[in-house]
Parts: sequence; structure tokens; C-alpha cells
Amino acid sequence: MSDLTERIQLTREHRDLILKYGYVSGRLEASLRRWPKDQLLRRVGMTRVELHLLIGDLSHSCVKGKAGSDVEAVADLCDHLEYAQRTGDGDLDILW
Repeated sequence: MSDLTERIQLTREHRDLILKYGYVSGRLEASLRRWPKDQLLRRVGMTRVELHLLIGDLSHSCVKGKAGSDVEAVADLCDHLEYAQRTGDGDLDILW
């Protein structure tokens, strides 16, 4: 199995959007479903291929209108994932 080289920080909302529109399976799906209910942020490991496919799935959902009222949130998630893919920085820029 490929190394989990991509470490992406996600919110609980991101997790829900990925499970709803991202066609994930296997190890990545199991990791997202194990997310503790009281945890707002989590860093998720994935392979470069998983990240690439996830971005494609989410973008497809936006372009084809499958994201419905979630389209802006899914587009923002795509931006975050694409930035992480391009720069290697998977951290969210959140001010608490």
C-alpha cells in the first residue's frame, strides 16, 4: 500500500461533505467514520492518489449540480484540498 503522505486537516463539516459527495471507500472511509463525535477538527492521512481522486469527485459534484445547496461549502473544501495538494500544507487557516 502507498504511503499516507498527505496529512489534511478537516472540520467535521468537511468530513460530512466528503462522505456525502466524495465516493470514498476502504481505509479512508473507515478513518472518516471513526471520527469522534466531540472532535471538531481532525488531521486525516491519505495517499496522493486518494487526494487526487477526492478532489475530482467533489469537483464533479459541484459542476454537475449534485451538491445542491452545499455547492459553496463543497467548492471551499475543494479549494482547501487543492491548496494542500499543490503546497503540501494541509492545515486550515482558522482563527479561534
